[in-house]
Amino acid sequence: MNSTTIEQKHKLLNTKLSRTSDELARLRLIIVFCRNNYNTIHKDTLLYVKAGLKIADKNKQMVEAAVLKTYLSFYLLHHEKRKEAASVCNSILPGLLKTRHYKEYGLAIIILSQIQWARGDFEKAYNSVYRAFDQLKYKRNKNSALIRLHWILGGFSLDLNELDESYRHYSTSNKFCQEETDLGMVSYVKIGLASIYKKKRDYSLAFELFQEALSASQKNNLWLVESRAYYELGMIHLLRENTKEAQALIFKSYTIRKENNALPALVSSLTSLAEIDFDKGEHEEAKKKLKEAYSICSGKNLKSKMAKVLLLLAKIAEVNSEFESALDYYKKHTQLKAELTKVETENKHQYLKLNYKAKKTEQDISMERVTNRKLKSALDKEKDLNDLKSRFVSVTSHQFRTPMAIIQSNTDLVNMIIQNSESKQKVQLERANRRIQKEIHTMVSLMDDILILGKISSGKAMTLNQTPINAENFCHDIISGFNELQKDNRKLILQKSGKMKMIMVDRNLLKHILRNLVSNAFKYSAERNPKIDLVFEKDNLVISVIDKGIGIPKQDLPNLFEPFHRATNVGEISGTGLGLSIAKEYVELLNGRLTVHSVLNKGTTAVLSLPYQ
Repeated sequence: MNSTTIEQKHKLLNTKLSRTSDELARLRLIIVFCRNNYNTIHKDTLLYVKAGLKIADKNKQMVEAAVLKTYLSFYLLHHEKRKEAASVCNSILPGLLKTRHYKEYGLAIIILSQIQWARGDFEKAYNSVYRAFDQLKYKRNKNSALIRLHWILGGFSLDLNELDESYRHYSTSNKFCQEETDLGMVSYVKIGLASIYKKKRDYSLAFELFQEALSASQKNNLWLVESRAYYELGMIHLLRENTKEAQALIFKSYTIRKENNALPALVSSLTSLAEIDFDKGEHEEAKKKLKEAYSICSGKNLKSKMAKVLLLLAKIAEVNSEFESALDYYKKHTQLKAELTKVETENKHQYLKLNYKAKKTEQDISMERVTNRKLKSALDKEKDLNDLKSRFVSVTSHQFRTPMAIIQSNTDLVNMIIQNSESKQKVQLERANRRIQKEIHTMVSLMDDILILGKISSGKAMTLNQTPINAENFCHDIISGFNELQKDNRKLILQKSGKMKMIMVDRNLLKHILRNLVSNAFKYSAERNPKIDLVFEKDNLVISVIDKGIGIPKQDLPNLFEPFHRATNVGEISGTGLGLSIAKEYVELLNGRLTVHSVLNKGTTAVLSLPYQ
């Protein structure tokens, strides 16, 4: 950021003020300066606002006072004085609307709604914005306000992962930006659009827009935009595994945010830098940054950011074999995530997405439609506790590998001795040795499943190798492999319908999913032939694995995909309870859906639905 230019701007304003004796003229100079430079959050901006308010109060210039208070509230917001900022906004909104200061009116609305959103009052935040749309409905020259209102709705939708809705608002905002003089606002619209492309993994387009925002911010000394652009560009480099470039750019964002005491944003930079240090094995450097982030989160009650900090601290402790500390961090992380999930569930539901207009006209909407927009579901099922369990099991599984390898090598040695032996117990020894080797194989397979589940559950990225495959030929290969293994001469039968289409999919993941489903079908349907039903629908490939076996009790169906859960009627049939859990995770990685339908003592149907692309 070019600090000399900022100093020049202040110097120029001071020169003009010193040469102007008329107080109202001085007031106008201050308003123009604040309007053009509020995005810098410079300390002198606050001094000018206070000086301008003093002149306005003395000369009873209530309109000018309301304009200046808009920029005062912006300053308060970015210095974590949210309660004062909200109070100022509420006091000035009617006056700004009445006097047609729509730029400041729009800015005050986004300040107020941001504060409401940050404290979890999502319904109030939406209502504030849509009420503003209603107030502006028949006004002229309102584009500067509309830019800001659509921009903040784009941000809300992005938070809720409503990408299409977010894109609609940001695009509308961008359309109105052609005549906008607030370059900081224009840059933030670009950042909003870039953020959507980033979420959609269109990194090239996202990178281009973030780069445009960066260039604009550097030309116009907009440190807020500049630091955000550096951060986002760094994160894209990180996603592309360009670690060195990522670290340099994120560090620039950290430096700017540190200089300007932008604490919540500073935590994001620190956390990302710590992740890079962790991946490079520089654990002490990572811990140092996380301690700084932890201190900020504690002081400012930044719960969502604190959750990530705790998780990273836990990882570092785990890698360094500090298991007590790791468990403590994991517990705190899990408790905090559970609290955040509860708030999210209570607030981010369809009812809160009702806009102000819909509420005004709800007397014209049937009660059924209103009911359908209410809270849809309760809390997610302790996902973070499952994460903790998966991590613990993964560590334990790793510890088992060495003794299992030793046992395997010794059974091989025993087998060699048996083969060269003339002992009368040779047959019994061979049988016993085979049982040991079989159980070793079972144990190793179990550990492999646990490690896979731990990796997926912990959020570690899995690289997909998607290739076009012929689903019918693929299923024939699966069937051939299973049919050759059946000692009771049972056969897996294939039936198909619809016009064959190629599907883009990771071959290994699909193979694992189908093998698991078919294995279960054989295992739980003795003396009956299971079958695969292959249906080529318009948009999806649907593969059903059907058996006429023992079925699943109704009370067990809700927990079917939980790790280690087994139905209560399996009896002596062997199994770990991990297969379906892993299959479900793999299906989700492929953007598909897996459902199971079952009737006790009549059979089970597992339905796998996958998009062609």
